[in-house]
Amino acid sequence: MRIGELEQKSGASRHTLRYYESVGLLSVQRHSNNYREYSPRSLSDLTFIQQAQGMGFSLSEIREILQAQRDQQLDCAQGALLVGRKLLEVEAKIASLKQMKRFLRSEKKRLEDSAAEQALNAARQS
Repeated sequence: MRIGELEQKSGASRHTLRYYESVGLLSVQRHSNNYREYSPRSLSDLTFIQQAQGMGFSLSEIREILQAQRDQQLDCAQGALLVGRKLLEVEAKIASLKQMKRFLRSEKKRLEDSAAEQALNAARQS
């Protein structure tokens, strides 16, 4: 399929498709007229790319997974390592977000208390 058809079926822009091609995420054949020809697998690869990005995988991680799939070298142990690394990243983000949440709650309470005290002082001066 040509780029316009893949664009229509996937919802990804031509710019995105060309970028994914340039970084090795999508493979494409070029004809003598320089038209791109995408295989039916390109659509499933693109769906995987979009889903993996939505789950927080980087493009380099996605490229690593896709390359291993294409080379039929992705085994369970390798998959477990990839998932384990991503799990550690997610757990670190969760810890960081929890810390931020505690800080924001504390700061909100401090500011509310300060505002209430200022309002009380203003009322006393009136």
